[in-house]
Formats: sequence, C-alpha cells, structure tokens
Amino acid sequence: MFERWQREAATISIERRRNGISTPDVENLERGKQLVDSFRLLMNELTEAANLQLQSKQQESVIIGHRANLIAIVGFGSAVLAALVMWLLLANRTSLSVNGITQAAKRMAGGDWRRRAPEIGQDELAEMDRAFNQMADRLERMVSEEQKARHSLAQRVDDMVASRTKEMLAMNHLVEMLQSCHRRDEAILVLESILPSLFITMSGALFLNEEKGEHYPLVVSWGQPDTIEGKRLAEGDCWALRRGKPYEISGQINHEIICAHIDNVGGCHYCTPLSAHGSMLGVLHVGLREGRQKEWENRKQLAQAVAEQVSLSLANIQLRERLQQQSVRDPLTGLYNRRYLEESIQRELGRAKREQTPLAVIILDLDHFKCINDKHGHSAGDEVLVAVSELLKRALRGEDLICRYGGEEFTLILPGATLDIALLRAEHLRSSIEQLRIEVADDQQLNVTSSMGIAAYPNHGDDTQLLLSLADDALYKAKSAVRNQVHIAAEQFA
Repeated sequence: MFERWQREAATISIERRRNGISTPDVENLERGKQLVDSFRLLMNELTEAANLQLQSKQQESVIIGHRANLIAIVGFGSAVLAALVMWLLLANRTSLSVNGITQAAKRMAGGDWRRRAPEIGQDELAEMDRAFNQMADRLERMVSEEQKARHSLAQRVDDMVASRTKEMLAMNHLVEMLQSCHRRDEAILVLESILPSLFITMSGALFLNEEKGEHYPLVVSWGQPDTIEGKRLAEGDCWALRRGKPYEISGQINHEIICAHIDNVGGCHYCTPLSAHGSMLGVLHVGLREGRQKEWENRKQLAQAVAEQVSLSLANIQLRERLQQQSVRDPLTGLYNRRYLEESIQRELGRAKREQTPLAVIILDLDHFKCINDKHGHSAGDEVLVAVSELLKRALRGEDLICRYGGEEFTLILPGATLDIALLRAEHLRSSIEQLRIEVADDQQLNVTSSMGIAAYPNHGDDTQLLLSLADDALYKAKSAVRNQVHIAAEQFA
C-alpha cells in the first residue's frame, strides 16, 4: 500500500514540483488522500490485528508465565525437598559413620580393641570408616605387642626378683652358717654345700691357702671340673693372686692372658682373691660357658659379693681359732695349757664313766730343770721344753691329751688306758727322754731325765681333782727318791 501511494501520488506530486508546476493537482491529491486513508485504514486494521494478536500473545505469555512460575515453584520445592531428603540421607549416613567411629573409639578406649566402625557403601564416609578400622587394627596389634612385651618384661622382672631373692636368701644363709662356724673345716663344709646352689648355671672352684706354705689347695669345686687344672695353686698360677685384685676373662680367650688353672675353653671366667686384714686367704674362680653372656654381669657381681663375705668369715674364723689357740695352748711348746686340761679331764672322765672304760693320768716333771736354766740360760731351757714336747707328741696317740701344766711339768691324759698300760707308756717316755740329746747354743748338747707319777680311773677313784692330786703325790715320791723313775699312786679304799 505504501509503495502504491508512493508510485501513484507522491511521485507525481514531486515531478510536478520539479517541473515548476505550482497549481495543485486536485485529482492527484484526492487519489493520494484516498490512498493515505486506505493505508491508514489498512494500518489500523493491521494495528488492531496486531493488538489482538499481541493481547493473545500476552495472554499466552501470562499463562506461560503462570505455568513457568508454577513449574519454578514446583521445581524449587522439589529441589528443596530433594535437597532436604538428600541432606537427611547424608546427615543420617554421616551420623551413622560418625556414631560408628565414636562408639568404636569409646569401646576401644575402654579396652575393647576388637570393636570396629561399620563400613557402609563405597563413598568417602566408607573410606573414612575403613581408614579408622585400619588404624584400629594397627593400634590393636601395637597394644597386643605392647601387652606381650609388658608381660614378658614383667615375667623377666619377676624371674629376676625371684632369682635375686633366692640369691639373697642363699647369701644370707651362707653368711649365717659361716658366722656359726668355729673352725676352718666347718666353714669348708658349709661352702661346699651352699656355693653350688648360688652359682647353679656356672662352674667354679674355691682355693684356700694352707696354714703353712704358699700353695692354695682346691677345697670346693662345682659345675664343669675341666675348667680347673690340677688340685693346688701356686701364687703365680692365678693373675688375681698376683695382682691382689679381681681378674676377668671376658670370652676372647685367644686374645687374653689366661690363668694357669683355667683350661683353654670358651666363655667367661672371673677370679677374685679372698683377702682380709692384709692377708691373702685364697681365690674364688667362677666360669660361664659360651652362649650365656647375658648373665655375666650379675654373676660376676654375685661372685664378688660372695668372695667378700667368705673372706671376712674365714678371716674371723682364723682370728677366733688363733685366739682360741692362744687361750688353750702354751705359746712356747704348742701344747694345751692348764686351763684346757681342767676342762678336758672332766669331759674325758665323764665319757669313761658312761662307757665304763679306764682312764689314766700321768704327771711328768723334768729333773733338775732349774740347773739347766741357771747354767745355760733360759733360752736353753726353752729348747729343752720344746724338744720334750715334740717327743711327747710323737710318742702318744692322737686321742691322748698332752698339757703343759706349768714350768717344766707336763700332764698326760690317756683315755682307755689301764694302769698297767699307762705304766708301760710312762716307762717308754722316761727312757726316750733320757736318750734325748738337745742341741743348744755354742753347739752344746744337753740331756735331761724325767720323773713321773701315775693315777688311774677306776683304780684311784672317780673324781678329777682326786686323780690329779694322787698323780701329783706319786710324782713327788718319784722325785724324792733317786729321780728318773715312774711311781704309781697308792690305791684308795673306801
């Protein structure tokens, strides 16, 4: 329509103006107006149609918008509901996982190491549960190993305490028994009984010095005897004796100096000297075979402690024996003194009464002893007393008692000897003393004679003082005569 107006009206009007025609073309204007009116009508129709279509579209859009809003609301609600459901499901799943881990952790903290968290699904929470369970497995193994180690350690501690307690009890028993000993031979019996129980897993030996000499005989041994070479040690055979302090062989025997009393065997060896009050009493040797080196330090300390106790005990026993000897022995002749005589004769007479056996008493006195002292000096007199004492020791039996009663007087107690036997022995002693030649200073030789008096049980009574008194009276009678003779006491009659 617009193109028609432009072609039929507008173009003609423009051409007229270009051509200078100013008069209007009414027909053209009318036709143009009609065309414009037609165009306007057409535009109005189109506008109305467009408006109607627009309204229709608007209504459709409103409907669509309502639907979209409804869909949006429904979708959002569904999304919210779905999210809520998912959250609830996730929260429940998380709660199950966390609660499972929490409960498992609490039970494990309470000591139930077998409790585990439930493993549900294959998600990250399940991975977390599995990781927790793996950690729990490791913890259980660690706790189990720790408990086993603790139990093993506790068992070792108990065994060690029991062993140490046993050692302490045995040590206390050893000390107590040694303190109760009065003689060296008793102490050796105690050591022989207790030392092996103190060193059960070890071999060992105890060497003690002789009363005279520089050797150390073997008195106690236990365990493997092949570690000891010979039965006596010289001071040079043991490095502990040479150095005066403990000597250890730690197991590398091929590279260490070995004591002569140890065979060339493996293991550890420990020698510790027994010394007290400045004197060397002996040496204690202990050995441990190969494969037991873990016990060595404790065993070595025990050996040192035992050596110290044994040293002190033996030294005390020696001191007591020395004091006892000094209290009952004559320091010059080594014979028993008068004090010991008075104790012994009472004991021997009581035994003779119980066993109904005889008992003889001889009192011996050296003739003219004062002249020997005056002429040759007291040292010569001492030589005579010592020589006569040695003769008496050799001539009498081991069960006979020989006592220096005082000065040049000796008393002999002969258990089991009748009066006739006592007379024969007395005559033999008198003859032996008479034949004795005693060298004194300046290469001089002295000879001496003796007089003796004899009394016997039951011939002369059953009282010790009576027997001694009668034997002394008989001696007085022998010396009042020509001396150098034996006289028997007169029998007593009730």
